[in-house]
Amino acid sequence: MKMEGEIISREHIKPSSPTPPDQRTHKLSLLDQIVPPIYVPLVLYYPNLENTPKNPDFISQTTQILKQSLSATLTRFYPLAGRIKDRLSIDCNDEGVPFVVAKFSTSLSDFLENPDSQACRGHIPSPLTWAEPGPGSNVALIQVNYFDCGGIAVGSLFLHKVADGVTIGTFMKAWAAAVRGSAETVLPDYTAQSFFPQNETMKRESHLFSAMRQYFKFGKTVMRRYVFDASAISKLRAKLSPTEALKQRPSRVEVVSALLWKCFIVASTKSSYGNNNHPTSLVTHGVNMRRKADPPFPEHSFGNFVWLVPASTTNDQTDADLETLFSKVRNAIIKVDIDFVKRMQGESGFPGYSKNLEESWKGFPENADYLAISSWCNFGLYSIDFGWGRPIWISKCDAGSEVEWPFINVLWLMDTRQGDGVEAWLTLDEHYIDAFDKIQELHDLAEVDPSPLLDLCSPA
Repeated sequence: MKMEGEIISREHIKPSSPTPPDQRTHKLSLLDQIVPPIYVPLVLYYPNLENTPKNPDFISQTTQILKQSLSATLTRFYPLAGRIKDRLSIDCNDEGVPFVVAKFSTSLSDFLENPDSQACRGHIPSPLTWAEPGPGSNVALIQVNYFDCGGIAVGSLFLHKVADGVTIGTFMKAWAAAVRGSAETVLPDYTAQSFFPQNETMKRESHLFSAMRQYFKFGKTVMRRYVFDASAISKLRAKLSPTEALKQRPSRVEVVSALLWKCFIVASTKSSYGNNNHPTSLVTHGVNMRRKADPPFPEHSFGNFVWLVPASTTNDQTDADLETLFSKVRNAIIKVDIDFVKRMQGESGFPGYSKNLEESWKGFPENADYLAISSWCNFGLYSIDFGWGRPIWISKCDAGSEVEWPFINVLWLMDTRQGDGVEAWLTLDEHYIDAFDKIQELHDLAEVDPSPLLDLCSPA
């Protein structure tokens, strides 16, 4: 269901207190440096659960509270209110976060009955683009969307080079707490730059994520959402034999990733489009390194702490059973351990980064059919409460497109609202979708494109 909104206002929200001169330049860390220069979208949807009429001043009063609390929160998350200075730093000049207010003359429930992934893009403050932002560009942007029913959607864009998913979640939770008037204050930790000093001489082709470029191809995509509840996760775990590798309980992310990788291989080999020129099937996972260090990095560490790990198999279904693919996924993820993280730290950490990079790049075959997997599970995003309760649904709204994109076959994993399942957003090459849709095992385990409103009938 597509909707057109009316823009009520546009302004910039600045920090309530000026950023001290000694914090004026935010230097990117080495781990920030190697991340693609793209914006990450996120939309949180809050229905009017009481279904009670709002007073005529509801929008103006709510907007004022949101702006004041955002201003206060930005004093602690000051890089978000700055502008790109150059490829290695942010000018924390307090120019502020663009803040858009939009009104939709429809019901949020009508939209959530059958959400359109492209319509979600009307709820973020700027069109999605793959163009690299230059000096003077924003670091973060916010849009608050009001619906006739009293529902609200909070949309945002964050520059990935400055913030990963954990940092985005930390900021949103801090802002929401300020709106509620909570006494709890989240203080971001900015020590990443000292743990992982940037390397000014490193060329872009030496960035970790540049390994993905060889698999880029332009094409049209189709998006499917697969929702695996707790029962489905249990069934997937039960399909794995109690081998030595299973002494540690299989995570939700591992088993869902293995299943969808298995389906991806099946769709690839059965597609009428043909992939005879791809002898290998490749997946990558982004691993959060905050808890991989000893001692762990602070929970509220600001910036990027992500490493990309590859896993591959033959693209002919010979090694496409669930257990084999699960083992490959797990073995890739566990390579990022305490020693892996430690060798990159400190002023002499760049040789360690280079060693890690060399080892990781060995896992990227020259010719492969590629599925990129990113998990935001366990980030606590469904706990973001602005005083309207928990969100009914969370959208990344960058899936599916009527135009050709340079990066297709992407899988984004997110918690279900109950917290014990997985919602999987699959953006797939349009040539693969027919074969993918015919895989019965997937339909037996997951709901396909269900309405988020179903979760209102489920316990929180």
